[in-house]
Amino acid sequence: MSFTVYVRRAAELDVAKAQKWYEEQLVGLASDFHHEFSLVLARLAETPFIYPAVYRNIRRAVLHRFPFLVWYHVVGSVVTVLACTHGKADPSKVPARLR
Repeated sequence: MSFTVYVRRAAELDVAKAQKWYEEQLVGLASDFHHEFSLVLARLAETPFIYPAVYRNIRRAVLHRFPFLVWYHVVGSVVTVLACTHGKADPSKVPARLR
C-alpha cells in the first residue's frame, strides 16, 4: 500500500531554514540535505510504520546523514509531516510544535 505524504507549511519552513544554514556552510550541502529529506519522505510513503510512535500517535524518523528528526503522524492512508527539527533542539518545545 502506498501512502500520500503531506508536508505542513511549518515543516517546509524548517527544511528551508536548515537548507539555508547548510548552504552557508558549504556550497552544495543544502542540496544534499534536501535529498536526504526526500529519501525520508519516500520511505514514509511506502512504510510509515517502520518508525515508532514516540509521543501519542506522533512518529519520528531520523535523517541518516544530518542530525535532524522528521515528526509525522499517519491517519488512514495519509502521512502528515508536522516538523523537521534539529536533533539537539530543546525536547520540551517539540510537542507544542506538533499540534
